[in-house]
Amino acid sequence: MNNTYHLISNTHWDREWRFPFQRNRQMLTDMMDAVLEILENNPDYSAYHLDSQSIVLKDYLEVKPQNKERITKLVQDNRLLIGPWYILPDQFQVGGENHVRNLLLGHQVCAEHGGVSKIGYSPFSWGQISQLPQLYKEFNIDLIMFYRGVNALESPKSEFLWEGADGTRMVSSRFSTMPRYNFYFYIYRNVVHNEDPWNVEYKWSKGGTPFHFADQQQQEEDFFIVAPLDEYHEENIEPWVNRLREEQDDDFTTPHKIWMEGHDSSGPNAKTARIVKDIKEKMGLDVRHSTLLDYAQSIAESVKEDELSLVTGERRSAQANHRSGNMYGYTTSARMYLKQVNFEAERWAQFYAEPFNIFSGLEGRDIRDQYMEMAWEKILQNAAHDSIGGCSLDAIHEDMMHRYKEVIEISKGVFERAMKYSVVKLLNTDRFIDPSEEQLNDKVFLTAVNPNNSERSEIVEAYLDIPKEFDQGYFEIVDVEGNIMPFQLIERKEAQHVLEQMTNRPMYFDMVRYKTYVQLKDLPKFGMKTFRIRPIKDVIKKVTAMTKFEQGRMYLENDYLKVGFNENGTIDVFHKATETTYKELGYLYDEGEAGHAWTNVPTDPIITTLNAKPRIVIQEDGSLSSTIRVEHQLELHKTLKDRKEGNNEKVIIPVHLLITLKADSEQVDFRIKLDNQAESHRLRVMFPTELSGATHSYGEGQFDVVERTLDRPDTSDWVEQPMYDFPMHQFVDVTDGDKGCAVLVDGLKEYEVLADEKKTLAITLIRAFEFIINPAAEQDYTHEKGAQCLGKQEFRFAFYPHKGNWEEGKVYSQALNFNNAIRLIQTGQLNGEGGPEVKLLDIENEQVVFSALKKTASAPDDSKQAVLRVYNPTTTPQTTKVSMKAKIQAVTLTSLEELEKETLEVNDNSFTITLEPKKIGTVKLQFS
Repeated sequence: MNNTYHLISNTHWDREWRFPFQRNRQMLTDMMDAVLEILENNPDYSAYHLDSQSIVLKDYLEVKPQNKERITKLVQDNRLLIGPWYILPDQFQVGGENHVRNLLLGHQVCAEHGGVSKIGYSPFSWGQISQLPQLYKEFNIDLIMFYRGVNALESPKSEFLWEGADGTRMVSSRFSTMPRYNFYFYIYRNVVHNEDPWNVEYKWSKGGTPFHFADQQQQEEDFFIVAPLDEYHEENIEPWVNRLREEQDDDFTTPHKIWMEGHDSSGPNAKTARIVKDIKEKMGLDVRHSTLLDYAQSIAESVKEDELSLVTGERRSAQANHRSGNMYGYTTSARMYLKQVNFEAERWAQFYAEPFNIFSGLEGRDIRDQYMEMAWEKILQNAAHDSIGGCSLDAIHEDMMHRYKEVIEISKGVFERAMKYSVVKLLNTDRFIDPSEEQLNDKVFLTAVNPNNSERSEIVEAYLDIPKEFDQGYFEIVDVEGNIMPFQLIERKEAQHVLEQMTNRPMYFDMVRYKTYVQLKDLPKFGMKTFRIRPIKDVIKKVTAMTKFEQGRMYLENDYLKVGFNENGTIDVFHKATETTYKELGYLYDEGEAGHAWTNVPTDPIITTLNAKPRIVIQEDGSLSSTIRVEHQLELHKTLKDRKEGNNEKVIIPVHLLITLKADSEQVDFRIKLDNQAESHRLRVMFPTELSGATHSYGEGQFDVVERTLDRPDTSDWVEQPMYDFPMHQFVDVTDGDKGCAVLVDGLKEYEVLADEKKTLAITLIRAFEFIINPAAEQDYTHEKGAQCLGKQEFRFAFYPHKGNWEEGKVYSQALNFNNAIRLIQTGQLNGEGGPEVKLLDIENEQVVFSALKKTASAPDDSKQAVLRVYNPTTTPQTTKVSMKAKIQAVTLTSLEELEKETLEVNDNSFTITLEPKKIGTVKLQFS
């Protein structure tokens, strides 16, 4: 059978990596100008791919809006191919909802510019998430193409079947050797530049006109060839085409072979059409200047699925041999502060601003604005793989931090405006007021807002302001039934707070502020509950502190846990429900780091705090919450050179571990504060689980909880060694089936279960490294210190022991409650249409996880429509009833792309949805 060679001309365009965005965009503009000129003036140059993203169009048209019609025509003619993504993300370092918004916005931008390329082209991520097949299938995409995360042992041939977490199977391709640039290196560079694949030096004597600034301001920047040579080496065609065919033709299961012509930041060359013509004429081969769409159709028509290898689940396999690509997965811990602030930005947008904005819109507020669209777009801009990956220049990550700052500011404002409207419209405090009370404006109320799908009773930190005119030195907090809420007073001080008024000048309230811990009970799902703050005269109450001493050892204890403190600063946690003690938790482990953004290369010395003698002090102690502070002094080498040479120059890094137990909590909360002044090291916090029967870890990811084996097979002959540091989103769990323990994290992204007897769970806090990259020659950016993560750092996580596995132990709900805090609002008297409590949304089955409540993509200005997204991360089918306060008129099941599938029945303002294991469910809601 004759072979057909599909030549795909493309670019891999990093929006920001070696250059900050604004500088890089000027290179993009030159590239796009060349694309338009070649496509319009060379009919034999068939098509060009913009790397499966669409943000490049927006970036380009902001500076050259006059070219929109030219672009649209080329897209409509299938000569310029764009999307389906908005930007090229790293899949593991952002939340699942982030990916859905990325594809939605990518489709929207593509639709505005002529149409979307429905190919799952994903060569940009360091590994592929377990739910990617489902995401692509939900966007009507049928072929997945990637190479990082699958190797030639799993898929001996280029084409294979990939089965995602939910069972979705899709034909996939790992390309072949030199996966996304085989034609570019073997043939294009030889013919056009007379350069073989391994030649990366340009001799000055070769000619052309080099250009470079030689002044102090720009002497470190790149050289450019501003007048290139006009070369064409016809004699190189046949030998190098034959070599490429010999090395790669047998890597495919069909007669259709793919030749990729493109590289990082590369652009088109009109000579490609001549190369295609010459190969046809000189060698008689069926070479087509093709598109990924044509290639996908050819694969669909010719592939025999029953003969393909089957790979399953997430794809994080290292490179076993040279027939596959490497994974380079350690960006999960590069510049951890970026991951933390991304998590914070997503949290504000996804769980506070957006859903409560929708709730307020359903109650009559005008939400026809673009605030959330702006916020999500900035989140997505930062989701680019080289951006969130932490592997770019300092200036780029500084730009990212500014975008995140804007996202959080926007989201906070949206949430605030929604709550200002909602508490006044929906809540009423009349039932708190005895008819015998004088009708004065002296009433103070506290409203708790629960952003999660679980009824919550928790101890929360509150800052309560009582007007000085009413203050009596003390107070009590009561619910509408008159029950007094327990609280723990931390501090009382006078304060004057500014009062903003649109129709008057700023004024102030004269207040007394009470910092407290308050135990609030029975907060409704996705709802609000109001309590009254009642000033009373100062009283002396006996406080039963949680801190105890037994035989000279300090303990914290509640009904669920007993936490003992060891001399070395670790803790022993006795879990009463399973009668299990977890010993020496929370020690620090530090090793040198000689790797870079993409790899971890540990070096000596290794330092732990297991033999430390830290200072251990009581920071707060009360009946509701107690915190113990453990003060370590880490002595580390200052630089990588000092580590390698064993120099004595060291720095002292104070590390404070704040360990908190609350009276009602089933977890131990940790907060670590430090000021890092050491370079090139990895700092981890360690939790020996001693769960000898554990065979897997369970890391929460994107719409999934991923089961990962603890086995470590012999891979000594592999080109790249596997990673046993894995990504997570909100938690990792280790269990032996009867009992388990989870670490809940706030933005931390990397864990490992060590291959030791104690099956120690390690959580990465800092991985600091020298920033050196090698796009051609080595570029030494070690003078830029951002990758060293110097300065003050803070990390938050919790240790949660439980019965059974993560499902039985309700780890998912625990993690959501850990990360999505109850919000507190203080008001005067409320005269809304309801009572003191309201539930806005109820997903009855708590195994079904909320992902989004958002405007519809098709009608974002229609406040009587919304999209609700939920998912089932468990291994069993889940059915749930969904109810809302707003009157539901109709419910339509849709795809992730929000294309309608089927109508669901509405009964009593609710509907029922069933989700198979690992399935994502999206519904469009129409309200009365």
